[in-house]
This record gives sequence, C-alpha cells and structure tokens, in this order.
Amino acid sequence: MNALRSIAFLSSLLVAGSLLVGCGHKDGGGKEEAHGKDDGHGHGEESPSGASFKAGKGVSVTEETKKLLGVEVVDVAERKLPNQIRLTVQIFGEKHHHLLNAEDHTGCDVHGSGFVSTNTAVVLKAGQPVELLKNTNAPLGGVVLAVQKALALGESEIVIGISNATAALKPGEFIPARINLPREEAVPVIPQSALLRTSEGTFVYAVNGDAYFRTAVTVGAEADGWVEITDGLLAGDQVVTKPVQTLWLIELRATKGGGHSH
Repeated sequence: MNALRSIAFLSSLLVAGSLLVGCGHKDGGGKEEAHGKDDGHGHGEESPSGASFKAGKGVSVTEETKKLLGVEVVDVAERKLPNQIRLTVQIFGEKHHHLLNAEDHTGCDVHGSGFVSTNTAVVLKAGQPVELLKNTNAPLGGVVLAVQKALALGESEIVIGISNATAALKPGEFIPARINLPREEAVPVIPQSALLRTSEGTFVYAVNGDAYFRTAVTVGAEADGWVEITDGLLAGDQVVTKPVQTLWLIELRATKGGGHSH
C-alpha cells in the first residue's frame, strides 16, 4: 500500500500542473520570471502537492515529498579529473596517405584520423594513448601518431595508430574515441547526474537555503561519471543529483503551465 501511495503521489505531482504554484512572464532579458505570492494570485505559496516555486528562491518541497521523490544532495568536490578529449575517428586501413616517420608505425596495424579544435590540438602530441570506444571482447587502444597543422575551418587532424585491430575495425568505419590527459591540479567537480542540459543552457539545482535554485554552469572535462565545473559553482556548494528532471518539471509547471496568461 505504501508503494501504491507513493506512485499515486508522484503521478499527481508530475501531471497535475494546476496544483503547482506560480505563473510566468518574460522579463526584458527573455528569461522566465515567476510571480510571488504578492502578485494578487496567491502564487509562491506551498501547493497541495507538497511542491512550490518562487522566482529568486527556487523550488521548495516538503520533507515528505523529498522522501517520496528520493532527493539526493552532494557537495561540490575537488578532484584531479583527467582532461578528456573526445573525437570521432575514421578508420582508413593499413595504408594511409600521411607522411609519417617510419618509427611512428611501430606496433600499429590499423590507422585512422579525427578532428579536434585548434585550441584543443595544442595539448596533444605524438605518443599519447587513445581509447577507442567500440564494444569488443578486448579494449582497443591506440596512440597519437601525429597532429597535423590547423585547417582553414579552425580544426586540426589527429592521426592515430591502433594495434591488433584488423579483425575488429574496417576501413571507412567511424569510431568514437577519447584521449585522457593527466592533470596535476584538483578542479571543482560534480556527478554528471546533477547536470540539467536544456536548449537554454546547462544548469544545476543548487541548494539555496530550504530551496533548490536552478543555476547556470559552465562545464569542462568529463570523465568517470564526473564533470568539471569551470564557472557557476565553488567547492563546498551543494547540488541536487536526483531527481533533477523532476525539479525542472516542477519549475516549468509553475512558470509556464500555472493556468494564467500574461
């Protein structure tokens, strides 16, 4: 019965937008702004569903609702997160059209190339390991053979060699790949599950007193389930890791589906 009650509660929370408070209009900058409880409609107060939203404060939920939703919060931590560069590599077989030194071919039976931005290419050099992300019985490892000069489009070609892969890779095939570069300094990081990616940008729900405030962030490297935060948060801040999409839906219901038009 408790499980059925929880499911019914969550369903009403997500579907019944009329129970969620707030209605929105766009300010001069084009952002949605929710009315407070002093706008004449009574908005900004806690709804019967146990969730509410107020501009400038964020989403608030009762303790019972937190438990039913399974809200989880973590501190922004600091880690020596690898600088992970992702690219797509096209395989072109044993013979290729690049003029590389003979020693660069040692141990490589398949070659390929991909493109990265010129700004990214400056930290890459021959000899760095490359991981090809293809489902095989054994992991496919490669090595950077050369970093070509920048092209007119602002990209540089990265030529790689892969060992023992003639059976796993075929010429013309496109394979996702990544290059992990070690980093000496620790950087602010959060779990990837805390990110909210929307058409308006990338956000997190940061703890703001007894509410959760949607905060814009700029992300950097991503590796091992963690993402670097380069702007928007500091170590020691707290963010919601679950359920981020539900908090976003609560805010949308309040600002865009509250039953009023302005």
